[in-house]
Amino acid sequence: MAYINLENRLAKITELPTLSIVASNIIQITQNHKSSALDVGKAISQDPALVSRILRIANSTFYGFPGKISTIPHAVVILGFVNIRNLVLAASISKIFSSKRGEGYFDREGFWRHSLACGVASKLIAKRLGMKNLEEVFIWGLLHDVGKLVLDAYFKEDFTRVVCLAKEKGILLRDAEQELLGFDHAEVGGIVANKWALPPALIKVIRFHHNPTEANESMRMAAIVHLADVLCRAIGVGDGVDNKAPCIDEKSWRLFRFNKQRIKRLFSEMEREIANAKALLAFVK
Repeated sequence: MAYINLENRLAKITELPTLSIVASNIIQITQNHKSSALDVGKAISQDPALVSRILRIANSTFYGFPGKISTIPHAVVILGFVNIRNLVLAASISKIFSSKRGEGYFDREGFWRHSLACGVASKLIAKRLGMKNLEEVFIWGLLHDVGKLVLDAYFKEDFTRVVCLAKEKGILLRDAEQELLGFDHAEVGGIVANKWALPPALIKVIRFHHNPTEANESMRMAAIVHLADVLCRAIGVGDGVDNKAPCIDEKSWRLFRFNKQRIKRLFSEMEREIANAKALLAFVK
């Protein structure tokens, strides 16, 4: 019932965010195996601001090509379609909500720090599991909490009450959301991600990163982000609201078979890679 009520509330918001035409076009082009780097470059060039942002981050130390990429087609060739799609998606979502920043108790900068850390941690976990699509996994972690941005932008009064309750009671944000709203940011994010026609796996991760077993065929993906979220909080990279580490889903934990030694090494890698990824913060926040 809460999920239906949530959809009804979202449907009444005439300003509910949509991806730009340019971003939607780029996502479609990069998912088409027949597309060329020139096709992608032409699509990106329709948005001069996006061109500037992509070139800036492509030349950052995060991707290892500082000062070497001068054109968008070159960036597409060097970084690849997946990286370019992820950058465009992150930039577009950030732009949507940057104009909706208002007075409130939600820490946007803390949100992006946590999201970036989750992207890095998700990628490292996937690498340890022998997965190949590491850049795809990075975007799962980066965007898993997008529902919080929607709540902060379009349910400002309700969300402010939620944030205050979480801080006053010392409880998890999602528990405060359920107590006051009857739904949480994962549900909100899943609905909006579906509206944006994002890749099905990403929609599942956003919707079920707190309950991976409910993601069915996408359980492994959701479990990776779930574990990344918990580990980031464990090393103190929370989102600036509850800063608590939730319990790890037992079935998800069994998928990884990580012992204490492997987790300790993973923590060390996370801290190092998160520090290296700070250049991305200016890009997304």
